[in-house]
Amino acid sequence: MPESPLPPDPGAALKTVLLIDDDVRLRPVLVEGLEAHGYQVLGASDTVQGGELARAYLPDVIVCDIDMPGVDGKGYLKQLRLDPELADRQFILMTGDPAYANPRAGMELGADDFLLKPFSIGDLTRAVAARLKRAEVSRHLENRVIEQLRASLHATLPHEFFTPLAGVFGLTEMLEEELGELDQDEVRAILRDILTSARRLHRTLRNYLHIIQLDAPGRPAVPWLEAQQVAEAFQAGVKAAADRHGRAADVKVELAPMRLRCGPTEFTALVEELTDNAVAFSRKESPVTVRLRAEGTNARLTVQDAGRGMTPKQIQQLGLFQQHDRKKFEQQGLGLGLALSRRIVQRLGGQLRIESEPGHGTMVEVTLPI
Repeated sequence: MPESPLPPDPGAALKTVLLIDDDVRLRPVLVEGLEAHGYQVLGASDTVQGGELARAYLPDVIVCDIDMPGVDGKGYLKQLRLDPELADRQFILMTGDPAYANPRAGMELGADDFLLKPFSIGDLTRAVAARLKRAEVSRHLENRVIEQLRASLHATLPHEFFTPLAGVFGLTEMLEEELGELDQDEVRAILRDILTSARRLHRTLRNYLHIIQLDAPGRPAVPWLEAQQVAEAFQAGVKAAADRHGRAADVKVELAPMRLRCGPTEFTALVEELTDNAVAFSRKESPVTVRLRAEGTNARLTVQDAGRGMTPKQIQQLGLFQQHDRKKFEQQGLGLGLALSRRIVQRLGGQLRIESEPGHGTMVEVTLPI
């Protein structure tokens, strides 16, 4: 009596799975098993063909064997995490190598899940279904955060735009009305204040537009910067933030030469915004260290200050444009700088981590693949 068809997995409809395996006997079996559970399946015999299919179809889940000729599964996973369009895809590694008998060994390679051969079709479909569920949860959380960002932004953006604009108007009117009664030093002081307000408004608009551009579809591929370009972008970011607050003497720079995959404008903005937060919320003449060094296959950017620090709850709220102790410290800015930094790091396939203790300063660490 023929077997009855397998019921489709819940949520499988319209979900695409890319399966990459050079085993000509096993691959069709796995493809057929996934299709029987309701998935649309793309089969590839190597990572080159798999990469082409991934870019063309943007699959929801990629299942890839580790041991293959050419670029193996581990190498392809590293390439994928650097691709802005594919970096967030759910990725399952599989292998028959007994060296990976401990699934944790496979997970440490950077995959979202791991299957040790031989496994059943049920094992495979359960792993795929679990990855899809995880992706759905992540999307819900991301949408929730975006809505919170929008609500917070709409509430505070008018204030952040109009406060410096009011300064420009008010100081300009005063200069016009009292020009004949002011000496040159007083005129210069007013002009400096006008310039400060204009720069604050420009920076707020620039960061807001930069975030919008990072979210825009069809972003170009991330370019490589040579060591000299990295150094120039790094120094430009540190200088802009230090000069803005008159803290150039307090900032110590440590820079190791390296190539980096990042746009020069993005890297300058990243360094500037992280340095700006350090100098803005620490006392004048207290040290701020900005360091870029290579560690293995990663670039590590750290910014350390000796400022007032933050609680764990405040760190969690940073992405929501929350302003901490505003009445006490009259904090300026939306938190757009840190929000922009997070988006840049995310686009580059890196990670951003914050360590802080109230009264003892803050350390922000960015890890980028090189």
